[in-house]
Amino acid sequence: MLSEEFVANAHGGLTCFECHEGTEGVEEKEAAHVGQGSDPSDAGAEENICGACHNSKAQTFEASLHYTQGGYFWTFEQRSGLAGESTPAFMQAFGEHCGQCHATCGQCHISRPASVGGGLVEEHDFMATPDMNAQCTACHGSRVNDEFKGVHPGLRADVHYVAGMDCMDCHTGSEMHGTGFTPDNMREAIGRASCVDCHPGPAAGDDGITHHELHAQAVDCPVCHSQPYRNCYQCHVGESAVAGHGIRFPSELDFRIGKNPIPSTSRPWEYTVVRHIPVYPEMYEAYGITLDQFDTLPTWKYAVPHNIRRDTPQTESCDNCHGERGIFLTAAYQDSLITDTKAVTEEISANAAVVTDPPALPGGSTSRRK
Repeated sequence: MLSEEFVANAHGGLTCFECHEGTEGVEEKEAAHVGQGSDPSDAGAEENICGACHNSKAQTFEASLHYTQGGYFWTFEQRSGLAGESTPAFMQAFGEHCGQCHATCGQCHISRPASVGGGLVEEHDFMATPDMNAQCTACHGSRVNDEFKGVHPGLRADVHYVAGMDCMDCHTGSEMHGTGFTPDNMREAIGRASCVDCHPGPAAGDDGITHHELHAQAVDCPVCHSQPYRNCYQCHVGESAVAGHGIRFPSELDFRIGKNPIPSTSRPWEYTVVRHIPVYPEMYEAYGITLDQFDTLPTWKYAVPHNIRRDTPQTESCDNCHGERGIFLTAAYQDSLITDTKAVTEEISANAAVVTDPPALPGGSTSRRK
């Protein structure tokens, strides 16, 4: 069904065939739908129907992480030493388990993502701004949605969500559409959201708050201002995934501070929040692939949880961080995960630069947890 709004706008002036193709001049339904495509934007820039009018956006989006899932390829290549697109077994695994998660123009501006079943959001209306619930968190749900909205028992919603903000208030169209090159990961994307965009004073430590002055250059904002978040262990494309499951251990809420896994001029901090990801050496075993360079990258990644609060246990007392091992990624904590078989011994070398002991303060508390 086409709404009055759709008929009245520029897209309403197009015929069904101009976007969806099919067979023109045929009245019989099944024959008319031969060659018809449900998502005209699910193609490269040269064939992307949206590109006929939105050429510049289609060109840059073709290289974006949302469309290419380039970060997945890059991490595989780092850990395996293989070229992803030239490795048939990997491409099979990618297609069977992960490829459906990529986004197209239509899956952000017209329909729900295909990975969650698709379906038009508002009849056939084109939305300049995606719908946070139907589109953004339809994909980014179990982590971003639940953290942002305070779904987890005992944890509060993100202060930005409470203030009425949604994804697009921080993640702009330029970040989503890309700039024409595929970054290694989302942290390297040009135009990505940053706390400093709205909070330059605290980030620089010159807003008159002593704690910001002391920590701004050494500690990333979420270290003090985020809450526990989901961490995942050993899932995705192992043998169980081939059988249709894909999870060896359920995700768990945790909060860990570690050494910065990806320091750069835009991420100069010594300490950041880190999140465990579900990679393990045998995750592609069912496809005959082993990650021979598994420890090239850490399994605890730089994280910016979407559960920011001004006041957290970390801000209540200096003692809650300094000398308190319970929120740091220590060697003892990593060993405990290995003992529980959630982690593997190869992670010891993989995370050597990320594992840390908490910085002590004179008179600080003794360690109470691992």
